[in-house]
Parts: sequence; structure tokens; C-alpha cells
Amino acid sequence: MNQVHEPDDRFIEHLDWQLASEYRRLNRLPPAPAKITISRRSAAIAALVGVVLAGASAFGTAAYLKDSWRKKIEIARTETEVKLCSSRLAAAREIAARAESLFAKGLVEEEEKLATALAAEKAALAMRTAEINLDEVNATGESPRFDLSAPMIGGRDFVSERLEIELKKADLDMTPLQLRSERFQRLVETGMAQAEALEEIRIARAILEAKVGEARKRLDMRNRFVTGMITAEAVELDGRTAEAEKSLQTAMAKVKALEEQAERLQGLQTRGLVPVEEVRQTRYALEAAQFELKLAAAELDILKKAR
Repeated sequence: MNQVHEPDDRFIEHLDWQLASEYRRLNRLPPAPAKITISRRSAAIAALVGVVLAGASAFGTAAYLKDSWRKKIEIARTETEVKLCSSRLAAAREIAARAESLFAKGLVEEEEKLATALAAEKAALAMRTAEINLDEVNATGESPRFDLSAPMIGGRDFVSERLEIELKKADLDMTPLQLRSERFQRLVETGMAQAEALEEIRIARAILEAKVGEARKRLDMRNRFVTGMITAEAVELDGRTAEAEKSLQTAMAKVKALEEQAERLQGLQTRGLVPVEEVRQTRYALEAAQFELKLAAAELDILKKAR
């Protein structure tokens, strides 16, 4: 053995004494007449084994402590989110109750009352989502998983529960948008509002409808994955495809609305009714939307070819 790596004499003598003491204790013998001797090579191997075992134990303990603290931090973070959502829900319900009272006295419009009521309902859904996330963290010790191929935990499908809440949120958003569309339609017909407002509402409605459609598709795909009808790879690919289809529909709605707006503004600009800068800005927005449409179409085409 290399002299640099050989244990010194003091180490060997101390190890001799420890081994002799342990030998007498286990065999209940009187003190040995002579000390037990071991070779330097055996002593070095014993020392190495001790170091390796101690190191393995230290690494195992460190990993356990790390995982334990990670779980505590994740639980604390999610519990904080639940408390924040609870405070927001209490405030939203108080505002909604006040608006309801003012509406009964004729001091606010029905649209304002409806907006506060919907805000309270959305706050309640956000609270429920936070509670679901906390349940999952308590069960796994890890951050909530939102991918469609995530496993069920203890027979509970946290992914589907969150998707159902997202679908309810989108449905809530559709109600005030529909009311705004009807109100502005009447105002435009009577000449009290410009058509731009309806175009903006149409874009927002198309985007929201695409979001609702995607949420329903994702929920259906999740159900098929959980029941074993499709594989994890297939459900992930289908999920990406549904998201790409939503992006494509959104981009198409923007392009269509901006094309109509650009054409109308161009006619007004030729008559000197709107400045040329407004027409130019609309053209820039249209070009950006067209580029977004091309990207969405290319992504969807790639995903379809990957099947």
C-alpha cells in the first residue's frame, strides 16, 4: 500500500483496543492476556467501510430532511394561498351584498349588481381550487400537477376537479359578455355607440368560446385517460393539440375582426373622418394577428403529423 494512505501507529493501537473491548463484551470472556492484533491493510479496509457506511447514512438523512422541509414549505405556501382566497372571497361577498342592497334601492344598475355577484362566484371557485391544491399537497408532499397524464392520488382525480372548476369560470365569464353584446347592439342600432365596441366584444367572445371548448376537450381527454381508454403519450399529444386549436381559433377571430375594422377605418379615412395614424395602427395590429395565426396553424400541423 502507498505509504501516504497507510494508517499511523496511534490509529492502529486505538483500533486494536476498540476491537479487543468489543470482542470481550460479546463473548463475556475475562480480559485477554494479549491484545488482538490486526494488519495495517485490514485496519485500513475497516476504516474505509466505516467511512462509507457513515457517508451513506449521512446522505440518506440529508435527503430525508430535504424532502421533509420541501413538503413543509409547499404545504405552508398552499395554506397561505387558501387563506388569501378566503379573505378575497369574504370581501367579494360583502361587495356583492352591498351592490344587491343598492340595486334594491335603485342606486346602481343591474349590470353592476350582476358583475359583483359574478365576482363573488369566481372568488368562491378560486377558493375551491386552492383547497383542492392543498389536499393534493398534503397527500403527495409535492406541488400540484396539472398535466393530463398525472396519476390519481388515493383514488382521487385532482386534475379533473380543477378542470371542472376552470370550465365553470369560463361559463361565468360568458354571462356578462353576452349582456354587454346585447346592450351595445341596441346602442349601435340607435346610433348611440360606435361599431368598434361590438367588434371588441366579438373578439372577446370568440376567445372565450375557444377557451370553453378547450376546457371541455381537456376534461373529456382526462376522463378517457383515467378509464384507460388512451395512453399517457396519447393524452399529452391530444392536450397539446386542443391547446393549439384554441390558439388557432383565437387568432382567426382576431384577424377577422381586425380585417373588418381596417376596411371600415380605411373608408372613413378617405373621407377625412379619422386620422391616418389610426388606420396605420389597425394595420399593424392586423399584421401581428396574421403572424400569430400562421404560427398557430404551423404548430397544429406539426402536432397532427406527430400522431
